Amino acid sequence: MWKQLFIFLSIVCMYGETKYYHEKERHSRYHSDTENEITWRKPHHKVSSPPDHTKLVAMARYVLHNCDWASIATISTLPAIEGFPFSNVKSVVDGSMANSTGIPYFYMSPLDFTAKDLSKNTRSTILVSLEQTRYCESQKYDPEDPRCTRLMLSGKMKKVKEGTNEYTFAKAALFERHPAMANFPADHDWFIAKMKIAQIAMVDWFGGAKYVSVKDYLAYNYTGTEMLQYHNQLIHRDVNFV
Repeated sequence: MWKQLFIFLSIVCMYGETKYYHEKERHSRYHSDTENEITWRKPHHKVSSPPDHTKLVAMARYVLHNCDWASIATISTLPAIEGFPFSNVKSVVDGSMANSTGIPYFYMSPLDFTAKDLSKNTRSTILVSLEQTRYCESQKYDPEDPRCTRLMLSGKMKKVKEGTNEYTFAKAALFERHPAMANFPADHDWFIAKMKIAQIAMVDWFGGAKYVSVKDYLAYNYTGTEMLQYHNQLIHRDVNFV
């Protein structure tokens, strides 16, 4: 009898420890070590589905507007690889969440690789992918799958003049989408840069690369309101979560 009781108590203890471990693990996913301090990781965008792949202009504008960052390629000025292509990641917007312009804007510091390269050669190419919205993942498309649209904008980068309406608009759009920028070190001489687009290339569905008219791309009337709706839903969810 004592042996059976001992086995029963051992099982109860093991169950209790296992339950405690899982509860602790679940709790730690949402809470920091400080009590009542919630650690919230920004989820990837879940915006409305992209346009039909045959609508190239609409797709190009959609992909840029719904991506938070871009890979930007420049001609390197680093001594060991001077003249080589060099790629970097930069946060990007093409306007406010509810007002897409199609023009990529960046917040840069002269201390950064990219800004140093652009000070010598303003030519660059930026790339954004539909994968960044997690749409491709939801469709089980590999990032290299032609159905996972890749947009490549090539052109010359230039500074946006401070004090202009465009500067005010671009800075507000950057800080709206990337609020951490407001706390970037003030002594890094931040400036806003934009691309004057010379060519738009896309891999969009099967059949090889496609090219979009810059004039048609910039003229396309796209508000991008799904990004604003997503943002508002996220804020509402965060408030309720807290």
